[in-house]
Formats: sequence, structure tokens, C-alpha cells
Amino acid sequence: MINDKGNLIAKAQKILHGLGGLDNLVAGQIDNCATRLRIQVVDIDAVDENILRRQGALGFIKLPDNQVQVVFFDVHAITQALRDVIAAEVV
Repeated sequence: MINDKGNLIAKAQKILHGLGGLDNLVAGQIDNCATRLRIQVVDIDAVDENILRRQGALGFIKLPDNQVQVVFFDVHAITQALRDVIAAEVV
């Protein structure tokens, strides 16, 4: 279920929380392909899949070196919104 009905910034903030927060992300390691948000995290146990599912995540892949891939329908827009949220929090 997607809770934010088009508000990508609010959705990205919740996704960031589901990924364990800003401090859990490895800087510069946010990318995407056609369907997956690709992130490297510090602590993979801090990733809350339930929060991510409530924001529309369709699946998860956990890889070595704390790499996480989260499948979203509109991953390009979500990735950009997530980058915008992170940039606003870093300033």
C-alpha cells in the first residue's frame, strides 16, 4: 500500500527511515536500475522491510557487503526524491 498518494518527498522520508536513517547509508551509494533501488548500508539489520513495503516496495534482495536492492514500481522518481531528501538533511 502506498500511503502518500503522490507526495514523493514524504514517501522518500519514510523510505529513508525504513533504510535505517541517514546515518545508516554509505555516502554516494544510492543508485537504481529499471526496477530496483540500490543502496549500501552500514548495518543491514537496521533496514525495516515492513516500513519499505508500506511505501510500495515489491521485494528485497540482500547482497554481500551490506548491499540492499529494493524493488519499486516507479524507482526512478523514488530514487530522485530520496536523493533530494538526503541532500536537504545533509545541508
